Amino acid sequence: MTAVSSPSLAGHPRIQSAWLAAILLFCAVMALPAQAQDSPFDDKVAVITGSSYGLGRELALLGAAEGMKLVLVDRRPAPSQELAEQIRSQGGEAIVVEVDLADADQRPRVIDQAMEAFGRIDYLFNNAGYSYLATLEQMDIEQAKDMFEVNYWAYADLAQRVIPIMRKQGGGTILNVSSILGMSAAPPGLGHYAGNKHALHGLFQSAAQELKADNIKVFIAAPAGMRTMISQHSVGPLANPENDRAADWEDPAIAARDIFDNIQRDKVIFNPGYIGRQ
Repeated sequence: MTAVSSPSLAGHPRIQSAWLAAILLFCAVMALPAQAQDSPFDDKVAVITGSSYGLGRELALLGAAEGMKLVLVDRRPAPSQELAEQIRSQGGEAIVVEVDLADADQRPRVIDQAMEAFGRIDYLFNNAGYSYLATLEQMDIEQAKDMFEVNYWAYADLAQRVIPIMRKQGGGTILNVSSILGMSAAPPGLGHYAGNKHALHGLFQSAAQELKADNIKVFIAAPAGMRTMISQHSVGPLANPENDRAADWEDPAIAARDIFDNIQRDKVIFNPGYIGRQ
């Protein structure tokens, strides 16, 4: 008797083509970059101060790309308004809060409007700041105090206000932008600016320990020089807005990416950008 064998499925041209197509589709899907829904930041609410320029703007752009709902905060709101409109036109969610963070009476609006718009706050990016340039001998105490209100007290104030919100939610993240000058001696004329950065390190290193049990993570990012508007927005007897000392510094987008990477880890103090790679 002659044996009759069934034709192999694997050898059938149509079956082979189907298997090949399936394999190629699988490989293509696996090769795609992670979409917003796969991001740990997707649908999270982030407050970003100083969002109109420099690092704050880059943090906002990256947050939007990761699917975050954004609360953009700035005393010069026009660029943030344009950015919010861009984000909304692309299907994202963003609001703008115009606040002078030097005014303690205005600061509650940041948290109040964030909660009114989104009902929660998952991330606070304390980023806003400027430099008062003067030697100790040249110091104008009122100008020095104003800078501390923005660069230090606003950070502490907003952080204090989000703690009960984050605790009730079961956790959150507070990221404070410092500077390498908060970890080292500053050049002449930058002592006041460095002083508020050192103060941030002192306060928020303790806060990181205080809030650990509440699943509230606290970070201090200390970058080196970045291309921002720091020269144009500097004040004081040594300030020279015509001389853009930041023109050749690092792209703040690099530091922003490093910040998003590091706040998924546990190291409280880190140096985003090139200074952290040395």
